[in-house]
Amino acid sequence: MFLTLILLCVPAFLVAAAGLLAGLVFLSRLSMPRVQRSGTVTLILPLTGEADGVVALLRALAAQTLPVRRLLICVEGVHDPAYARATELASTSSTKSTISLPIEILIAGEATHCAQKCCNQIAGLARIDARDEVVVLFDADIVPPPWWLSALATPILDGSADIVTGYRWPLLSGQGCGAPLGAMLAAQIAAAIDRGIALLPRLAAFPVTWGGSLALSPRALEKLDAARLLGGTLSDDCSIGAQAAALGLRVLTRRALLVPTPASDGLAALWRFGRRQYQIIRVYRPPLWWLACLALSSRVIAWGVLLTNFGEVWARLATLALLVIALAAVGVQALVGRRLGMADPLAVTVLQVGVALCKPLVDVFHWSLMLAAWDTRVICWGHLGYRVFGPGQIAIVSRRRWG
Repeated sequence: MFLTLILLCVPAFLVAAAGLLAGLVFLSRLSMPRVQRSGTVTLILPLTGEADGVVALLRALAAQTLPVRRLLICVEGVHDPAYARATELASTSSTKSTISLPIEILIAGEATHCAQKCCNQIAGLARIDARDEVVVLFDADIVPPPWWLSALATPILDGSADIVTGYRWPLLSGQGCGAPLGAMLAAQIAAAIDRGIALLPRLAAFPVTWGGSLALSPRALEKLDAARLLGGTLSDDCSIGAQAAALGLRVLTRRALLVPTPASDGLAALWRFGRRQYQIIRVYRPPLWWLACLALSSRVIAWGVLLTNFGEVWARLATLALLVIALAAVGVQALVGRRLGMADPLAVTVLQVGVALCKPLVDVFHWSLMLAAWDTRVICWGHLGYRVFGPGQIAIVSRRRWG
């Protein structure tokens, strides 16, 4: 019996140790971009809803060390609140130097067989011309540092990559002890989960790009037949990543491109977001979903075994060992953030330590949204509900009208 219990815990130790090792390797190889090429870059921003935080985003884009040729803001229609917001910002950018960007607003229309985000991106891609040396697809919920665009575009401009991508880095500034409890808790859990994922290696067996920051060369767009590819998918990044691998395009994931992303609005919003992400992974990368599910399940099983037998010395020692690994991972993440110029305030670091000490609860929360992602028949995203029959078979089943 004792041996059986130990064997049930071994996979969790292997998973925890592998995650910590991956973080240490990431940190040892992390360096800031040193080369900056000049070139013509067009940005495509699919925008929807209230677009909270977009002003900060435009200020960050205006401060980029690599000037932007134009920013194409693509919205569903004039009834989408994003349209009025984009129109206001476009007017502001032409009159105030604080946000000086050449902005074009495009109406994409309603999606029918793909994600609305992809439909918006297709509208932007239709405006790309021979002058564009790099095209960047990105999300509205990032706050990029001044070197972000250069880091994305330079490997394409110097001919060393066809596609360049990164990953999000949950931003916890302002999420210290003075923040609302629900938002603070959600932000800390999101960081505990997503920062660990950000430091994992990108395996060739699971070709993945991140749509939050994705730069493509004109050659890549042509070979991908990007508009056609996006026209039948729910996931821009998964579809582009898979097709790029199939075509042998050179995809570079830059370690330094961990892009600051604001924290979640609350636990419910975080759970819905996480479930949707895993639903998309289950549809487009089933082996990756299974790998993540096995890793998480091993941890949850181990916590159950250890806490059930916590009166035994061996269980207390094993629990302590897993918590020490979790605390070490927090330390590695803090060093990564500091090296990238995104060091957390002391209060936030203390909270992250507290979350690491509650690792069993965090793992159960993470596990719950992953298991909920088993059902991929309907995926809710924004104001739309999508019926998913397969990776390339998407239909709109519900659409919430804007007031």
